[in-house]
Order: sequence, then structure tokens, then C-alpha cells
Amino acid sequence: MPESLKLVLHVAQVDKWEGAISNAANFLKTAAPGEHLEIRIVANSDAVLACAPCSPKLLELLEMLTKHGVEIFLCENSLKKHGIPADSLPPILKTVPAGIRTLVDLQNEGWRYVRP
Repeated sequence: MPESLKLVLHVAQVDKWEGAISNAANFLKTAAPGEHLEIRIVANSDAVLACAPCSPKLLELLEMLTKHGVEIFLCENSLKKHGIPADSLPPILKTVPAGIRTLVDLQNEGWRYVRP
């Protein structure tokens, strides 16, 4: 069975998206033959403001990552705090009830945590 490496990137500030996207892209480039890489990005706090609406550049980069299997989740609590309706988000973005709980659950499942 191929080895699987699981990375969760935590984005909590608007200005950290670029670093998270760069980390994800660079991690994908490291895949060795037979290796399966999984990446999830979890955004909470003020970072959700960058996604409502997403700039064309940010949306293009996020779409590129999702084409490589990266999943992107935004915290519903943070969206509510900032008055952002979940149905206004681009369809490539998913939501989770609480970003902090998702981060803890993923780490308990063996995902490696990085906060750019």
C-alpha cells in the first residue's frame, strides 16, 4: 500500500493565504513515486474575509490547488462573525461548523499541522 502523508494548513489571518498556498504547492511538488499526499486548508478568524469575495488572483490559485486534490474549508463561526453567508462563497470552498474543532480532529487522525 502506498505511503500517505497528510498535511493540514491553518490560515487565521488574511495576509497568510499566500504563504499557505505556496506551502501547499511546494508540498505537492515533493511527491515521490508511490507516495500519496493529501492537503487540507482550514481558514478561520479574519482569514475568511479574503474569500468574500475572493480576489480573482486568490480564486485562481485556490482553484489550481483544488484541481490537485487540495480541500479548502472555512469556519462557519468565523463566517457568521463577519456576516458572510456561506452560500456567497465560491463553490470550491467548503465549510465546517468550527475551524478549531476541525484542526484538532484532523491532528487526532494523524494529519500534520502547519500554520504559515
